[in-house]
Amino acid sequence: MQQELLDSVSDLDDVASLLKSTFVAKDEIIEMLIIGAIAQEHVLLAGPPGTGKSELVKRFASLCTPRKYDNEDTTPYFEYLLTRFTEPNELFGPVDIKTFQAGGGYQRIIKGLLPTTEIAFLDEIFKANSAILNALLTILNERIFYNGGRPESIPLLFLVGATNEVPDDPDLKALYDRFPIRLWSDNVAENRLAELIQCGWQHERQKIRDGHQINLSNVTSSDTLRRLHQALNQVNFDAVSRSYHEAIRRIRSEGIEISDRRAVKLLKLVAAASLRRGSLTAAEPDFHILRHCWNTREQVPHLEALLAPYLEKSAASSPLRSRNLEALTAEIKVLEKSSLKLNSDIDLADFLHQAERLRHELMEHPEKILADPHLQQLEGLIDVTLNNLEKDV
Repeated sequence: MQQELLDSVSDLDDVASLLKSTFVAKDEIIEMLIIGAIAQEHVLLAGPPGTGKSELVKRFASLCTPRKYDNEDTTPYFEYLLTRFTEPNELFGPVDIKTFQAGGGYQRIIKGLLPTTEIAFLDEIFKANSAILNALLTILNERIFYNGGRPESIPLLFLVGATNEVPDDPDLKALYDRFPIRLWSDNVAENRLAELIQCGWQHERQKIRDGHQINLSNVTSSDTLRRLHQALNQVNFDAVSRSYHEAIRRIRSEGIEISDRRAVKLLKLVAAASLRRGSLTAAEPDFHILRHCWNTREQVPHLEALLAPYLEKSAASSPLRSRNLEALTAEIKVLEKSSLKLNSDIDLADFLHQAERLRHELMEHPEKILADPHLQQLEGLIDVTLNNLEKDV
């Protein structure tokens, strides 16, 4: 892979690390947001309220786009909570009365609203009325907004929708199909509750200091995401073409509906997963995105079981799993030294990225009993580092 693309992937590593240090037990959602952004495919977050869906997307957008552009025709981020009473002008802008009176025809003033945004978040998306839903179908699929009957291209990279309940209304099927990836965001498990409270309180204190504003500097850009999206053309599928066809066939045979459109979009997401790990050659590990193509939550365990053979083969050959504990111990010592020289957000992101990778490697090490003390040492290093940084703020 070209160095420019590798640098772009590294930028996304920084985004992932910063988010994973803030949101407990949301690693999979964070990775899928990144892959969705690369593929420019929309992501649906389902789950109960209060599980960090909107805050996560807002911070993701802040890290990937500037706060504003000099060109007012483009907006970095737009979010809105939809109800059945939401009117189209709340998302698409009011009618331009002056232009209409001057004979310029019917059109909307879209400045700062959904048709001008790069990353969008619509909460309770399936509660919108039919006028909004019909407009969204074209926006999501073609990136076209009909302004007074005139088609206008929009800069939307991808949209994240959220819902407390998975829709079962046939009238919503077309919109639901626009989200090839569906993720469930639940409350944190009991064994990570203490970590949640600690990170959550640090987050709340920061919000108090910042006046409830998100003061994050972007560590990558929408141009970087577009560059990676263009690189999808270079991904080679020769090694997995037959396996992918087989996987889709098996998923459908289990009664899990995948439309032809979604089958193609999911392949695009496989390509994005390949780029995410820094390769232009797709491999079966990239099929992990298919674990999130469910239509109902009951289908999740079936997908996990069906895809296990593809993912287990790749895991067995992973070079990380075969590294001995001496090598991992040496890497922890290097990480400990770097923790004393965190001078910027980027330094912190690199530290957290390496620490999280080591953490997963130790958790999955075949010599689990021998690896546990090293895991505790690493987790202690992470806690001390974050606590020291909090004191310095």
